Formats: sequence, C-alpha cells, structure tokens
Amino acid sequence: MVENSHRLGQVKITQVQPSGLIFETPSGYLYDPSRRVEVPRIHLSSQGIEGETTLGERLLDIHHEVHPETHNDGLNAISIGFTSHYCAMRTLFGEHMLDGTAGENIIIDCDQEIWLPDLGQKVEFQNPDTGKNVSLDVIKIAAPCDEFSHFAANSQDERLAAEDLKSILQFLGNGRRGFLLALSAGQESAQVQPGDLVFTVE
Repeated sequence: MVENSHRLGQVKITQVQPSGLIFETPSGYLYDPSRRVEVPRIHLSSQGIEGETTLGERLLDIHHEVHPETHNDGLNAISIGFTSHYCAMRTLFGEHMLDGTAGENIIIDCDQEIWLPDLGQKVEFQNPDTGKNVSLDVIKIAAPCDEFSHFAANSQDERLAAEDLKSILQFLGNGRRGFLLALSAGQESAQVQPGDLVFTVE
C-alpha cells in the first residue's frame, strides 16, 4: 500500500478518444460515445495519453499535446471517472449510460461516489504485480458539456429546455462527470492498466 494513503478502488477500464466524441452534423453537434476505444493499457506522459491496443498499435488521445487535431488546453491531458458515478447516471438517465461513456481515460471501480475533496492533492496507481506506482496531481473537475448532457437525457434530436439543461448540468457537475489530472513533477512516463490499485495520497 502507498504510504499515507487511502484506497479508492481498482482500475476497471482504460480508453482513449482518437478523434473526440463530439462531431458536427448539418443539424448541429452530436455526442457519440462509440468513437472511444477501450485498450488493455494506456501510456501516460507529461504530454498526455497514448493507448496501446492488443496488437501493440499506439493511439494518441485527442487531448495529447501532439495529436494533429489536439483538444489539449494545458489542463485536460488525463481524465478519470468512477463506476459509482455511472451507477447514479444510469439510475437517473437509463441503461445507455455505460461505464466510460463520458470518455474518461481511466474508469475506477468504486462503491462510493467520489468528490474533489475526497481526492486530495494526488492520486496514485499501483501495479499489484510489480508494486510500481504512478503519481498524478489532481487538477480540477471535468465540467460536463451541453452535448454530453443531451446525450445523457436521450434528447439529441430534440434540444432540452434551458431549465432542464441547467438541472442536468448541475447533476453531472462537481466531479460526477469526472476529474482532470496531470503527471506529477518528477514522475517518469508510465503506464496504467485494468487491475491497477488506486489510492488518494495525503
């Protein structure tokens, strides 16, 4: 176990967005979670994330600094989410809210919903076979967007009223949509995969 730490859970899913989940159509922007790619491991660096497929192919996440169509804004290179939050989303919105639908790079299996104060300053991932740790700094919550909110509400064909959209954004906010992290200073490039243990570090 990591010193001065509290266990949050275990990695369930690692995935990347090679082309992003929001795209433009003649009638407006749509959210399509099928564009995400689940991979057996991801490689983390100060520039962002690359996924590694079962064939060893590397896939740049669209939030990686060197992606040709990068969406990197300096604070969003790595994202995490929790199965407990998806359970809450499915209760409100329905079974289409599968774990990982919001596109976070790392989905952590956890019984309780996790909020920003629960994460503290750092999160560490530990490979249970090698004991090797990966340290990430907690940056901020991942704010939900309008497109994801309409997808969640099954309302992409008929836009939500302003008050309804506001209510959904509030429900998805405060970290339920996920959190943004960055590789800690001095942390070498590393990898994370399903089965890794996850700790919040004091």
